[in-house]
Amino acid sequence: MSQENVKNVLAAYARFNAGDQEPSLDNWDKDAEYVTSSDDPDSDTHRGIEAIRQQVARWVEAYPDLRVEPLETRSSGDKVLVWVRFIGHGAASGVPIDMELAHVCTVRNGKTVRLVEYSNHAEALEAVGLAE
Repeated sequence: MSQENVKNVLAAYARFNAGDQEPSLDNWDKDAEYVTSSDDPDSDTHRGIEAIRQQVARWVEAYPDLRVEPLETRSSGDKVLVWVRFIGHGAASGVPIDMELAHVCTVRNGKTVRLVEYSNHAEALEAVGLAE
């Protein structure tokens, strides 16, 4: 099932980068949680599909050309680690954003039920059970 989970998670990034930037129930559980990195000044847990949609809409508003490019994937059981690169430009300033972090997704029945961000690669691997 791990490879199927990876395929489903990567399909969501592809849809986002193709312009379908609203998280949907096709790939998110209605009660899913999105936990932003503890290093993020606005670190928070967004519970439910509507809260996740609002979080993503804030990103797109701030960075209208935002792309989230998967650079690496690993999986173990129901967890998928995706090391991603966020790139884009500020809406008001034009200042570029270029940062990398991990998304650790817990997938059940083909849908993400929880996504946790990690800025540290080793911590993300540990969260998936693949510590090096």
